[in-house]
Amino acid sequence: MSKESILKEKLSLIEWCKGLKSLPDDIWFKAFRNGSWGIADVISHFIIWDEFLIQHRVSYFIHLESLPNVSNDVEKMNNSAIQYARSGISKDGIINQFTLTRERLVSLIKEIPGQNFNNDYQFGKESMKLNDYFLILVQHDLKHKKEIIDFLKSNQIQL
Repeated sequence: MSKESILKEKLSLIEWCKGLKSLPDDIWFKAFRNGSWGIADVISHFIIWDEFLIQHRVSYFIHLESLPNVSNDVEKMNNSAIQYARSGISKDGIINQFTLTRERLVSLIKEIPGQNFNNDYQFGKESMKLNDYFLILVQHDLKHKKEIIDFLKSNQIQL
């Protein structure tokens, strides 16, 4: 996936998420299925992971440095996202926070030299090209977007 495609995909989620501001609060917090996340939790999840990338990944990609060995407890980070989504922050507040965080991430990704996207990076015990890493992140975004779209359709809600 090219740098330009990555940037386009990362930015397109912002505009789509802004459309979620019109949702009623009962749908915003409603679980997709018993025991699962709701839309608020997913948007908060995007924020938490974008912050992780900003703090622990992108500057190393910009400067062609080895990645630090950072513990990223996925379950802990995801639980933190749920807690934040349900902390009393408004729907507009969380979408605005996502927008600011994602714009900051995209701005930093723009600083990564294009040729670096073909370089291999060591992610723990796994090595992969940077463009493949970002492809996985874009696919992750799209998976959650589809999950939200399918949930809205099942509740007969159109944006």
